[in-house]
Amino acid sequence: MNLLTAAWIPIQNQGIYEKITLQQLLCGEKEGDIYLPRDDMELACLQLLSAITQTLFTPENKKALGKYVNQPLTPEVYQAAVQDKLNWFDLDHPETPFMQFRGVKSTDATPMNKLMAGVADGTNKTFVNPQGLIEGLCHGCVAIALFNAANNCPSMGGGFKGSLRGSTPITLLIKGKTPRETIWLNVLTEETITSIMPWYETTKDQVPNYLTPINKGDTIQASAIGLLRGLLWQPAHFELLQATSEQQRCSCCGCNEPVYTGFNKEKFSYTIEGVWPHPLSSRIFTIKAGNKEEKFPSFTTNAPTWTHMSRLVVDQQSDKGGQQAAPVIKQARKFIASAKMQLIVGGYRNNQATILERRHDLFSLAQGWTEHVEVIQQIIQNGLAYKTALRKALYLFAVGIKDKVNGSGVNLCDPVEAIYYQQTESLMQKSLAQVHFEAPEDDLDALQQQLKSIVKELFNQATTPYRQEPKMLKALAMARRSLQKYLKDLEPQGEENE
Repeated sequence: MNLLTAAWIPIQNQGIYEKITLQQLLCGEKEGDIYLPRDDMELACLQLLSAITQTLFTPENKKALGKYVNQPLTPEVYQAAVQDKLNWFDLDHPETPFMQFRGVKSTDATPMNKLMAGVADGTNKTFVNPQGLIEGLCHGCVAIALFNAANNCPSMGGGFKGSLRGSTPITLLIKGKTPRETIWLNVLTEETITSIMPWYETTKDQVPNYLTPINKGDTIQASAIGLLRGLLWQPAHFELLQATSEQQRCSCCGCNEPVYTGFNKEKFSYTIEGVWPHPLSSRIFTIKAGNKEEKFPSFTTNAPTWTHMSRLVVDQQSDKGGQQAAPVIKQARKFIASAKMQLIVGGYRNNQATILERRHDLFSLAQGWTEHVEVIQQIIQNGLAYKTALRKALYLFAVGIKDKVNGSGVNLCDPVEAIYYQQTESLMQKSLAQVHFEAPEDDLDALQQQLKSIVKELFNQATTPYRQEPKMLKALAMARRSLQKYLKDLEPQGEENE
């Protein structure tokens, strides 16, 4: 199966599910939303489609990209572009199969569920994912799973390498009106690439590492990896077992096709020095003793996705460090600066090789966001500040003040924080989508009042069961006074606390 010619892209249009070719998608011959039962596979499918499209068509500048976004390709243009890339995307190629290496040595075959993030993880997996959930994957789903494992998932343990972005990075995609538009909005122009990757010209003719493999134990500079080689980088040595000769039900999409039921894997170690600037990821950095240390943000706690929005779309730098927005965001500031923008943000939260949580969220940024990123920061800071005020008050209720007020001994911080995040999720998303960036004062004030009301209500709900306990009354009174002070400190200057 070749990803450039076969029908493998799962779409749904008006309730009708089918698989289409990349030509049908990019040439506008078929329309529909990407559709898979797992949201992480949908996100990985869009990533893969953007990477393939970047490989086939790298626009020179903003004008060329605009033409691709607005006008579907002609079949002739598409066919001309794929001719010299067919070997790159052949899943069953006898020598260089897509995202695989021939001759992988393994004592036993690995079941297919190990290729799907989160299915075989954890000691309680059988209570969440029944045995046999992923027994076989069709050609299209296994290609997406291979790409997802290489780009978004933790490594398979010691001796296996993870992605160029490290373990479970946050991925950000700009969402268009259609999947075709979404794909093009996440393709970089040569102008953008050169600005973030000065070595682009000298590496633009590189091929993926599954076509020209590196050697075991090699040390590779990130600046020696070209754009296309990095987008299709396979960090692990995998080789699919031959697909079944008869049609079976795919465990992911449910179609009846020949399926893959296992793969071989072997340990293969090497070293990447430096950070490769992935188009779909922001970067955060610290400066210590004059040295710059960079990494890609990831979901490390149960804090919702909105808490990360500032570092995903805002550039910031100080003497101690800073953050850089994803290259697709940098490009979008010029390309769609005057328009409202929708973002798909996804990733995993993990504990080493174990997936704890999947994230897949849709955010909107109101018109004018490019010129007023400080407003985005303020919205996020407000949401976090009121959470902190609530948490600090509850902490005082639990521990008291040494030698002055005995604490209650009841720590409510974590459960109440989780409820705060649940109750403010839609409010924070609405604020980002509807704020008037050029004159945000009224919107920011309204947001603060709503957050303050939520904090007060949550504090009262959490502490009500302890109001009848005489030993806890002093701690409760102290915590309430502290909360009032914290909330007053957060009020806009000149505004009195109610």
